[in-house]
Amino acid sequence: MCGRVNARVSLEDVQKLFSAVKEDKDEEEKEEKDVKIVTWVNEGAHAQLRNCAPSETVATLVAEDEVWTTRFGLIPSYKKSTYDRKRDHYVAFNCRSETILERQMFNRCTEANAKDKGRGRAVVLIRGFYEWKKDKMGKQPYYVSRKDGELLCVCAVMDTYKGDDFCDGGGEILRTTSLLTRDSKGTRLSWLHDRMPVMLKKEAVKTWLTDNTKRIASFLKDDETTTHRGRGGVIEKGEDLQWYPVTPEMGKIEFQGDACVKEVVAVAKKNTQDIKSMFAKVVAKQSAEKLSQVKIDNAFAETARVDKEDEPAKKKLKL
Repeated sequence: MCGRVNARVSLEDVQKLFSAVKEDKDEEEKEEKDVKIVTWVNEGAHAQLRNCAPSETVATLVAEDEVWTTRFGLIPSYKKSTYDRKRDHYVAFNCRSETILERQMFNRCTEANAKDKGRGRAVVLIRGFYEWKKDKMGKQPYYVSRKDGELLCVCAVMDTYKGDDFCDGGGEILRTTSLLTRDSKGTRLSWLHDRMPVMLKKEAVKTWLTDNTKRIASFLKDDETTTHRGRGGVIEKGEDLQWYPVTPEMGKIEFQGDACVKEVVAVAKKNTQDIKSMFAKVVAKQSAEKLSQVKIDNAFAETARVDKEDEPAKKKLKL
């Protein structure tokens, strides 16, 4: 599952990612990459949150040369009930890549050319994401990002909802997205969670945005036995990722700022140990008090026994 992301992304970051240049050592010339971003529609509507939850904004690549600001958590265009921001975006903020073609909500959004239709395949650009490690000791949030600091390109689907009950970005339309997830088995993130976002290598972004819908299944599978147009390895398996523990305060949506991505000492285990230690001290204290009471009771019992044995002697003395 991927429900919290670092959405602090600027147009400069996107340009740097896709318009990077490489030098030809033979001809000493510079050649641009295939994808070049030229515009960001409604960039001002992007909240740039480090702790971005469903219903907040994310930078979404809808074409090779265009980024849109969309809201995290897909709402289908055929939705008829009254829009509820706190409820609707949490229904489908993630989409399982294994079943994307089986669910109507997502299947209808798997076509290419999302820019022209307002619905289709997209790529959400994030700086990193957060995942909680759960075990017997408790829960500890971790921040996952690329080692080289580049943006993560996450496969997504987008839809456009139109209604009279809201106004987003100055118009009565709402662009929403859902992030694709996959089984983490066999990747470097399998220890953290059983699901992880489907992250593309930037060379494969153009293919995901424009390729024929019929090839989606094989594209997303992308294992050792599958290649896409003769080229395998288009999906990140975690080799270039890094992670570290962050503050448990990340669980609060209102928690924002640089502290969101600051590395801390894992506290779940420490806190649990502290609790265990506290209970051990309480138990030890109770045991000591109980033992002390037993000693007192035994002393009273011994005194009573001695007094009872001395009663005949006392009676003789009175006689």
